[in-house]
Amino acid sequence: MMNFLQTTGIYFSPTGGTKNVVETMLSGFAGRTETLDLTGAGMRPVYGFRENEVVVAGAPVYAGRIPRTAVERFRQLRGYHTPAILIVTYGNRAYDDALAELAGVMREQGFVPVAAAAVICRHNIVPTIAADRPSASDIREIQAFVRKTEEMLKALPTGSGAGELQVPGKYREQPAKNVGFKIKVGGSCSGCGLCIRECPVQAISRTDPRITDEERCISCMRCVFVCPKKARGLGPLMEFAAKQKLKKMCAGQKQPEFYYL
Repeated sequence: MMNFLQTTGIYFSPTGGTKNVVETMLSGFAGRTETLDLTGAGMRPVYGFRENEVVVAGAPVYAGRIPRTAVERFRQLRGYHTPAILIVTYGNRAYDDALAELAGVMREQGFVPVAAAAVICRHNIVPTIAADRPSASDIREIQAFVRKTEEMLKALPTGSGAGELQVPGKYREQPAKNVGFKIKVGGSCSGCGLCIRECPVQAISRTDPRITDEERCISCMRCVFVCPKKARGLGPLMEFAAKQKLKKMCAGQKQPEFYYL
């Protein structure tokens, strides 16, 4: 029986959905828990984790993939046969290859994926889609997933003998392309600079928040999410087109999916 020193929740979460899901899961684990937020810009050390620790790794899904910035930051982690629980969150369309991608990256970094979940959250481009997700029912399912995973972890063999977790999708080593939505800035912008400080990839000019480097921008919508004046967005025409397209693609109500060794 394995006894674990601590469980660490690690997430890339520009608009907060993935963070909330990871923290909900952490609250269900017994013992010591920590969090590691990979969202902000700036240099980071390489973070190491041992065999007697557990990580809960979470990332959002952009067009069926993990955003390349999240992949780059997960590659700053080093595990030593460290059990990993994988979480992807998506806006009620599909998660396609995202879980397989996250599993592949974490294996390459020395982690052993033992369980995984795909959870529906508010859509980051069109927040009216899946606006109330995860729902109370989703949270109950997440809590049941944590209980089952924790029991499984207690019986987990040490080292690399745990087997290989099977999840849907295909792992592609080539990073995902940026989604490509262009952010517009309205006249209510006060120049407070919060978007500049909060941008995960430093795509906003440090001297003029109305200027965005479109090559660097990953369309994560963090600047839109944090703007106190609601001055940033897609613009009326793009927003309307995105709503019309995604309304069809995200129709119906998907349910969380869970995977175990």
